Amino acid sequence: MSEFPVRAPEFVVFDLDGVLVDTQAAENGGIAHVGELMGLRLTREQQDELFSGKKMQECIDLMADLARTDPPQDAMVIARAKCEELIGDRIEPIDGVAYALEQLAAAVGDRMCVASNSPLGIMKSRLEKAGILHHFGGRLFSAYDVDAWKPDPRLFLRAAEQCGVTPGECVVVEDSPVGVDAAVAAGMRVLQYTADPATPPHREGAVTFPSMRLLPRLVRDAHLMAPAATPFAAAAPFGGTS
Repeated sequence: MSEFPVRAPEFVVFDLDGVLVDTQAAENGGIAHVGELMGLRLTREQQDELFSGKKMQECIDLMADLARTDPPQDAMVIARAKCEELIGDRIEPIDGVAYALEQLAAAVGDRMCVASNSPLGIMKSRLEKAGILHHFGGRLFSAYDVDAWKPDPRLFLRAAEQCGVTPGECVVVEDSPVGVDAAVAAGMRVLQYTADPATPPHREGAVTFPSMRLLPRLVRDAHLMAPAATPFAAAAPFGGTS
């Protein structure tokens, strides 16, 4: 039985990387490996700056421009293979995630899903390697299937529609600015995970928290949250990237 029973039937939407698992360094390393094949060497700081909030193909195109050469054939395949090599056979979920999911599963049952900019196959593989795939059943939603990447809200809206819930019922757990913006634009409440307690909210109204062990209590009290301030004055065609 849940230690923190949820007052209202919230539906919890999780991002994947940086929220449930942390594979960003491996992702960046896989993309940077393609850059090295083009004669371009990037520091960790440069990788973070260049790759953050972009689709993989955009990162490869950007490196090709910097290196002034064409990328190798099958560059995305090479990058993903290198990323999986760096990850290995086992991924540790972010500290506290296993506890939070067990508590939430008891409190909200199957009212949880994952909505990620990653391809569906990668989502399944990483959740399985982390030992937490069983919490989500088939409720996995990829930007590649919607053809819309965060900060475009359509991924979150599709997830809500497919799961039979309204945006107002949803609480999104995110860590990145583009993810927070997507959730806000979808009309959903946002819990922003940050390992550094000094990190401010990416958007006014987003609630930050430094430990996944706090998540069940935050979901329990999510009915008290107001939607975060919408960052878009108008719905200028979305189609942002991540």
